[in-house]
Amino acid sequence: MAHVASLVVADTDLIIDFLRGKGDGVAMVRTLIRDARLRVTAVTAFELRVGTGFMKRRDDILRLLRRRTLPLDALAALRAGEVASELSGTGLTIGTADSLQAGICLRHELPFATRNLRHFERVAGLELIDPKVALSGGNRA
Repeated sequence: MAHVASLVVADTDLIIDFLRGKGDGVAMVRTLIRDARLRVTAVTAFELRVGTGFMKRRDDILRLLRRRTLPLDALAALRAGEVASELSGTGLTIGTADSLQAGICLRHELPFATRNLRHFERVAGLELIDPKVALSGGNRA
């Protein structure tokens, strides 16, 4: 898929902030939705469904995911496997779900907005956005 610089993939933690109406993710996700720039991964869809508040927020979550969710296709899965393999060699793994999210972002060449910067900065080539910096007028981590 061609790189579209204006799109941003938001981590599950920021989506949860938005759904709860509190935290660093609220303003960022709201702005990304308003500007038609928000994307989430199929992994976030999974994590939201597993969450205890899914049934209470089902309609809101499904509306948020509709037409914004990037799939875990074969190319993204291979990129995720590459991430997991490389990090395994360093002893600083980030777990399967986060490797999958990183793989999807890398496959689509899209930046990833997350509060968990220290965790994801281990992933070579993954462009990160710090929501606190983005809210203060800055952009990338």
